[in-house]
This record gives sequence, structure tokens and C-alpha cells, in this order.
Amino acid sequence: MLKTELLEIIENHENSRVEFKRDDIRPEQLAKEIVAMLNFEGGRVLLGVEDDGTITGLQRKNTEEWVMNVTRDKIHPPILPAYEKIKIKDNLFVGIIAFERGISKPYMLRHNNRQDILIRRSSRSEPATREDQARLYQEGSMLHTEVMPVAEQILILWI
Repeated sequence: MLKTELLEIIENHENSRVEFKRDDIRPEQLAKEIVAMLNFEGGRVLLGVEDDGTITGLQRKNTEEWVMNVTRDKIHPPILPAYEKIKIKDNLFVGIIAFERGISKPYMLRHNNRQDILIRRSSRSEPATREDQARLYQEGSMLHTEVMPVAEQILILWI
């Protein structure tokens, strides 16, 4: 990605496919955003950018390795995103984590002995509703509505 393209993305603010995050976030916070986007249309997380679009840059050492560990340990099933580091100016870099729409839905956030399913709604990541979860299982070919049991069928015969 070119620097000009990155700056244009930042100028257009967060949306359903773009999330800004400070470099010092906790692993589960990063995984939450990625999981929600995987369960939607995919997207990009820009590390080193504040919510208001201010570029604060990367502070963490070995950011790429940290990102790959987060996606392996906190996301189920694990993914392998693309990672890119763009230089804005001297000693000011932005990390870009990019991933396509997930095909192994639903993706789950693993944290505190739980597995949470999240979905992206506009620029927010939130817990998936029961209906969202059913749709995600169906999109991931793990649930087929035509073979689901029907609760309590009543048969009436007219004689």
C-alpha cells in the first residue's frame, strides 16, 4: 500500500471495513476487532492510529510477530493475515493488518476460557445475536436449515 492510499483511508475515518487502534492495545482487543470483521466482510486494522484519525505511530517492538501470535492464540479458527508497515515520516510508522472475509465462519474470540462470536455493525464490533450466529454457521457450511428439526409437529387429519 502506498502512503497516499493509507492517508486517504485514515481521512475517510473508521467504517465497517476499517478500524483504528492504538499500538498499545491488549491482545484480546485486537482479536475482537479482527473476529468481528472476519464474520462480516473482512477489512483492515490500522495500528498506530487514534479513533479520531491522529497518527501516533507504532511503539511496540516486533509488532508483526505480536500480531501473528494474537491471531494464532486469540482467534478460532486461527487466521494468517497480511501485515504491512508504512512509513509516514521519520520514526513514525503505521501497521496495517489486512484480511479477507472469513470462509470458516463463525470466527470466535478466545479469552478468559470463553469463546465469543462477534459481528461488525458499521464502525462497531459487538456480540452476535442468535440470528447472526445462525446465519454465520450457515455461511460457514456448518448448519443446514433444511435438515433442522421442527419442534412439536401437530398432525390434524380431517375425516
